Amino acid sequence: MNWLHILCCFRCCFIALTAPAFAANRPLCPECFFDKRVAPILTQRCLGCHNQELKNGGVSFLDRDSLLTGGARGPAIVPGKPEASVLLDTLRHEGEIQMPPGPKLPLREIAILTEWIKRGAVWGTKLRATK
Repeated sequence: MNWLHILCCFRCCFIALTAPAFAANRPLCPECFFDKRVAPILTQRCLGCHNQELKNGGVSFLDRDSLLTGGARGPAIVPGKPEASVLLDTLRHEGEIQMPPGPKLPLREIAILTEWIKRGAVWGTKLRATK
């Protein structure tokens, strides 16, 4: 075996062993972040009341445009500006309107939605209301 062959084998082993660690730390693409982290929260926590049929508060959570339009209090989300997003105020129970009714969402879920809005509130797969 020559040194070039040994070096090549070492490099291949290094890449094979470290690639999964690098992939795990790589941030999700915006659409993937929505699909894997945001969509489950919106589907489970919001769509029961904020869908095309009910539109509680005049807001449907089925698509991005509806959240950008918002309801009587203005846009539910302002991409890139979580501090200006009515949705986050209501979820934190900081304003007059508090959603969901009862206990507020876990801090982890609010943090995910905050990060999503901060990243531009990019939408992924279309949501469907569950019955």
